Amino acid sequence: MTAARLPAALSRPLAVLAVQASGLHPQRDGIWEVAVLLVDQGRVSGRHSWLLDPGQSLPAPVIALGGVLDAELRGQPRFAEIAGELLTALRGRLLVGHNLRVDLAFLRHGLLAAGLSLRARQLCTLRLAHQLYPELPAHGLDALCAQFAIPRFIAHRAPADVETIWQLLQRLAAHPRLDAALHGLLRRGAVPPGLSAARLAELPERPGVYYFFGEGGALLYVGKSRNLRRRVQSHFQQDHASRRSLQMAQQVREVRVTPTAGELGALLLEAAEVARLLPLYNRQLRRQRELLSWSLQVADDGLRPQLQALQQLAPDGEHAGLFRARRAALDWLRGEAREHGLCLRLLGLESGQGACFAAQLGQCRGACCGREPRGEHDARLRAAFGGRRLAAWPWRGPVALVERDAAHALCEWHVLDGWRHLGSVRDPGEIATLLARPDAPFTRDTYRILRGHLRRHPAMEIVEL
Repeated sequence: MTAARLPAALSRPLAVLAVQASGLHPQRDGIWEVAVLLVDQGRVSGRHSWLLDPGQSLPAPVIALGGVLDAELRGQPRFAEIAGELLTALRGRLLVGHNLRVDLAFLRHGLLAAGLSLRARQLCTLRLAHQLYPELPAHGLDALCAQFAIPRFIAHRAPADVETIWQLLQRLAAHPRLDAALHGLLRRGAVPPGLSAARLAELPERPGVYYFFGEGGALLYVGKSRNLRRRVQSHFQQDHASRRSLQMAQQVREVRVTPTAGELGALLLEAAEVARLLPLYNRQLRRQRELLSWSLQVADDGLRPQLQALQQLAPDGEHAGLFRARRAALDWLRGEAREHGLCLRLLGLESGQGACFAAQLGQCRGACCGREPRGEHDARLRAAFGGRRLAAWPWRGPVALVERDAAHALCEWHVLDGWRHLGSVRDPGEIATLLARPDAPFTRDTYRILRGHLRRHPAMEIVEL
């Protein structure tokens, strides 16, 4: 067989790889077929393929695409049984695949479960085709086969796919700009298909907020970091860790950043942007529902907690906790009752007369039936509230926390009032405009950001307004 004419960068030993799995979740779905085509000096030197038992039934769409039945897979080896043989075949070779990061996500998870690991240089023909032929409307394997007249008689089967990918690599190798494209792709393996290594290298190494955009400008994710370049790159270095990370990495087409003067500015801007824009993949920060807090009410017979909306709380009262849902608030109070021997009936969480059920079990100390003075019960209730008490605003009115980045000549004024973030400006002359705006909402995220930052940086520059 005639050796393929490949550039010097591809003269090293290659392993063309294809993986078929039962779904898109590396932790939950199983591998049912793997194939490897070995290439040395432009010649195919070996072929390996394994039909595997994924440990689960295949979904109907997978059966239809791959033309395989569950009955064919039962009795086949599990991935762990062939993991060592596969790793031996791949070791010391440049891995080549189409949308390779998806295949590697499954392989790495399977190898990890078998106590093995894989580290190798990578070349994704999807990313290579994106760089060499950006004008093409699609870069999937089927579309590229049609573009380059590569026959594809069997699709969605690993042994046939590695043959197809090898043919595609030879077509792409004929492009005049191949060497430049390979230099960037082989130099940096952790780059998603829709981005270039050059774009990631342009990102600044300073604090700020970053935005991931997908097809059509859809906002996928907003994040923050003290080092934007390092944090963005880390997303793609660990994208095999979960289905969510893998999906997002495959969808990213553009990264934009907004530098800030420091960590606090990045934290505040991220919280505000996630609440305003609701990106698809953000899960921790969301537009919040009305916050709830427990308030201690003084009654004739003693103290009783009452769940109230944050806006209804008396400013000089005793409050505990910030909760997004009534159920979370009730769960917290029941937990405190168990830990401190409090009576659910006196807390308003249980009805009835006489000794409560918990008192009969020895879990309540008996304030409900006279075995314990009510004052002792209420003292423990106050102590429980103390652990989650909302901190009082330590200034008489609004303040500005000043954050400076001398290296980039950037100064930001974070304007705050009552743990509410009114906004951040780089020109102190704009502070009056922020103070004149309608009240900004109190959010749990901003409260925690500010409390944590002030504990870590007690000497931060603060200007009372």
